[in-house]
Amino acid sequence: MYQLSFSGSAHSFPTMLEVLRFLRDDASVAAVDAAEIALTFFAYPVTVTRYNGKLTVRRPGTATSLFLSLIDEIDAAYFRPSFAALEPWQIRREHWQLLYLAFDLAREPLYLFSSDQIAQANEEAAKSGRRGLDLFELLQDESERRFGFRYAGPVLDNRQSNGRHEVHVAYALAAGKPVPQAVIDDYVSLSKFDSDLQWAKPLLAVPELRGALPLAKLVPLATVMRHSKQAITSDNAALLSMLMGLVPNSPTTVEVDDLLYAKGILEAHPLPEAYQKPVDVGLPTCQFAEVLRRTLADSARDNRLAELEKARKSGSISARRFQLDSQLAILDHGRHTHTFANEFAKAVQTADMSYLLSILDRPDDANRASKQAVREVFGIKLIGVRAAARRRGIFQLAGMDAAQQAEWEASSVSQREARRVAREVARAREAAEMSRVRAEDGAVLTGAEWVDRTIADGFSQIVSLRQGTSVRYALADPVRQLQVSLRANDGTLAYARVALEQRAS
Repeated sequence: MYQLSFSGSAHSFPTMLEVLRFLRDDASVAAVDAAEIALTFFAYPVTVTRYNGKLTVRRPGTATSLFLSLIDEIDAAYFRPSFAALEPWQIRREHWQLLYLAFDLAREPLYLFSSDQIAQANEEAAKSGRRGLDLFELLQDESERRFGFRYAGPVLDNRQSNGRHEVHVAYALAAGKPVPQAVIDDYVSLSKFDSDLQWAKPLLAVPELRGALPLAKLVPLATVMRHSKQAITSDNAALLSMLMGLVPNSPTTVEVDDLLYAKGILEAHPLPEAYQKPVDVGLPTCQFAEVLRRTLADSARDNRLAELEKARKSGSISARRFQLDSQLAILDHGRHTHTFANEFAKAVQTADMSYLLSILDRPDDANRASKQAVREVFGIKLIGVRAAARRRGIFQLAGMDAAQQAEWEASSVSQREARRVAREVARAREAAEMSRVRAEDGAVLTGAEWVDRTIADGFSQIVSLRQGTSVRYALADPVRQLQVSLRANDGTLAYARVALEQRAS
């Protein structure tokens, strides 16, 4: 037994790993001077010191034997007391974690041992043909020899290795194994079952559920009940277990949800709070806006109901979810506002061609409801026609004849080209801003500022001159017959080109 005392406080620990865990993690001792801490092992003093600011101990002996003694202690105290090997779920969490603390410390040999002890261990390893002291691999082998598993952990019923203690406890509870109450109590106060093990949380509080169902049925049952915000208790565990006999051996959560809903365990999903309040759908500004709102609402409802029917038939949504979402689709039809319809109608009235084309000049399946509304009110067919005919119909919708369309198209091309040039100028300018050029007057300018100043001074042409195998570029003033050099690598050449192109346009 280890006795540790400092500042009037005294603690007892069965193993050295528990001493080290206390020294590393407990806030009460973190700031205490190592010289003020007394540690004994059955009245024999043990030196407490610091390594890299962390409290640790130093003991005589070889690194290998001292390290193995750490494992000997937890082996005898917790893993194989009375020489009988315990299952992971029979060991308390804090004791199980000591083995993995040892694995962590195996990566910090200088925390555990002096440099002389490490040097000696490396020499002994070299004599045996090994590269040096490898505590981690030593512990891997020792753990497998003693406990039957390496760092990855013991093998579960699903034949996968897992070192997480809570996983072994969860599987043992599910199988109805006699997990000690002290182990269960450890997890009742922890949140270790809050992620991928949420299905196991009811097992901690409901003994009647342990071993009552195979895992393939327990997991979807617990999942459905949790999502429905209904607890599994000692009062309903037997009923739920009996009902789960009616589902397939490996049911989906949808199958479980449907069964519990049909048997009255689950209630229908309530309407979201937002649907408890009326919506101001507004008023249409014209007949077309009224028809468009109705067409869009019909389309959204019908598409949603078709999606739900398909999902229900494929078994991907429960009966409860199908009923709720179908109800919402129908309610949404009446809550569809006139906002978009009025905005669209305004675009028709003002011949906002950019807006109209962005919505209507699309393939047949895109914005189909809007095109159907146009056909119903204006008689213009935009579905099932060639692209050119569709585009002509959109201009016709806005009251523009072929000549007006041609004029708009030409203007649009010019505007797109201007925007393209502006984007290229911005990109080239940004690159040129990164370089620095010293002007003739000694001022230091960015590459972009220097190009702007040079062009403003009358340099309006870019010329190229071949020099051997290379080409030199320059800004030229055709009137004064002057030239200044441009470079590609500093961005001035690219910026000069787009700047002159923009001026020309």
